[in-house]
Amino acid sequence: MAKDYFLDEEPSVDRVMKVVVALARETYVLKDRLGIVERKLDEKGVVTRADLDGYKPSADEEKDILATRDAFVESILSPIVSQRIDVE
Repeated sequence: MAKDYFLDEEPSVDRVMKVVVALARETYVLKDRLGIVERKLDEKGVVTRADLDGYKPSADEEKDILATRDAFVESILSPIVSQRIDVE
């Protein structure tokens, strides 16, 4: 029979983890959008919804965004991943 859980033999732990990941995802979206607001404020002094919705990062900004995303994901998941590695 296939293993239906990832973190523990208790499925409720996985459900809690799904909530944590969903909250982390929403937090990252907010952080990303706030970063755009800050960039646009630095550029223009004002920000419109159209500025946010139509924002396209430069190649350098894209690299920074991806590095920030990766660091954020690692900070959220590293305690879990390291625990799994220690257990196995």
